[in-house]
Amino acid sequence: MSAVKKVFYILIMLVAATAAAQETLPIYQQYLLDGKFLINPAFYGETDDVAVNGNYQKQFSKFSESPNVQSVGIHANIFDRVGAGLSFFRDQNGPISANGITAGASYFIPLSDDDRKDQFSFGTSVNFYNMNIDYSELNAQDSGDPVLYDGSNSIFIVYAHLGMQITYRGFFGSASVLDIPLSNDIPVVNGIEPSPTKYILNAGYDWQFTDGFSLEPSFLMNLNTNSSRLMDLNVLAKIYSDVNMFAAGVSLRSAKDNVGSQQTSISPIVKAKINRLTFGASYNIGMSDIQTYGGNSFMISLGYSFENFINKRGYRFR
Repeated sequence: MSAVKKVFYILIMLVAATAAAQETLPIYQQYLLDGKFLINPAFYGETDDVAVNGNYQKQFSKFSESPNVQSVGIHANIFDRVGAGLSFFRDQNGPISANGITAGASYFIPLSDDDRKDQFSFGTSVNFYNMNIDYSELNAQDSGDPVLYDGSNSIFIVYAHLGMQITYRGFFGSASVLDIPLSNDIPVVNGIEPSPTKYILNAGYDWQFTDGFSLEPSFLMNLNTNSSRLMDLNVLAKIYSDVNMFAAGVSLRSAKDNVGSQQTSISPIVKAKINRLTFGASYNIGMSDIQTYGGNSFMISLGYSFENFINKRGYRFR
């Protein structure tokens, strides 16, 4: 490994070990790969099926111990107009590891009789989050420092999430508030700052050109209480039938905080649905010199929609 790469790797580890605020589930392209329920509980039970979705995100692909995130979730319409969901994630970032379990429910209001395409919903969920720092992975200047052995290397916080969403005649929009602390909400616990509360806005339009072909422009805005802003501009072209679908497109991401503009990235995206099986992938190409040494990142997604064995009566329109 070259000296430059060694310095870069050390920098990643230091940032991970001294981060002022640790995120719960980092937001990448999950919401474009059938994972909207992960960032907005109003999407629990958005279809009549029992939907399962899993995602894996790898950053700085040139390093074996670079940050990676895994998530898996399930949600369904459980009776009448009520949906429910459960998800789990793990975020490994050098010596820092974080885990979270989220459970919640939603309620739907139909806006037409058009097979659940036009509907409004709202929902809430609770996240049980734990973060841990493994000091044994740090190369401390003073190995006898009592901070390394006093047990103050983890934090447990319960967060609340709120959300709502609407789909109507091709238009879709949603808003959610994530990471509202319900416990340990003081500024710093064990030297670790809780995750900032996030405000997520997502909207777009499914523009149908002909039967079986549409173009879907959309955007996502991620604001938080640390004065950070993340903006995604997306476009997907979709070819579909009653049971199958293929989509390809691109997502352009820019980020800004109170220090200044951060790096911009562009992500080609593909996803498909074959009968009840769904899969997708994105490749995040960073527009900075960091990627020269650390590599880019990627996400893969896999899902399956089971026939609803929980609520056989189905969704109630009236």
